[in-house]
Amino acid sequence: MINKALLFVNGEPPQCYPTNLESYKYIACTDGAYHNYLANTAIIPNFIIGDLDSWDKDQPINEQIQIIHTPDQSKTDFEKALLFLASKGITEFSIYGATGHASDHFLGNLSVAKHYYHQYKIIFYDNYCHFFYANCHEVINHVKQRIISLLPMPKVTGLTITGFEYPLTEQTLIFGGLTSVRNKAVADQVEIFFKNGDLIVFVED
Repeated sequence: MINKALLFVNGEPPQCYPTNLESYKYIACTDGAYHNYLANTAIIPNFIIGDLDSWDKDQPINEQIQIIHTPDQSKTDFEKALLFLASKGITEFSIYGATGHASDHFLGNLSVAKHYYHQYKIIFYDNYCHFFYANCHEVINHVKQRIISLLPMPKVTGLTITGFEYPLTEQTLIFGGLTSVRNKAVADQVEIFFKNGDLIVFVED
């Protein structure tokens, strides 16, 4: 059973769009993402979700698309889209457009993902890398010679990483202190272990 969704939000438009659309149960976007870039592609989302503050009433909408008005101003359109899709049984999310343009939006998206990543698998893709909040044990394959950065949000304890140019053993990473930024995979498979905390892993594409 497919329980994955593809979600576009209103940041920097992708330079390359995913081609495996059939592997997603739903394709969705926020209203800003649709009007700012997705409407100019061949991708037809199942849902446009948001408070509609970016809505252009004069722009024609494909009749296959369902408009989901979510006016709650206590949540971002990204969070509302995430929760709407989760209510339809989605547990895995591929997110495009979460970075670039307004830096506060990017940090807000990271904040939302931090709240939900224990419940759902959330992977962000931009024009340079993909990134995600790691589980306490992660194995990442096919990454030899790629740049991988590890950023605690705000603290990670008991971190051990193998397969890296600069390995770490039982280290504590702190935002504003020791981090592991611009490390490099020297093996095709790398492993990440940590005991406590929230860790974002950035993998160069």
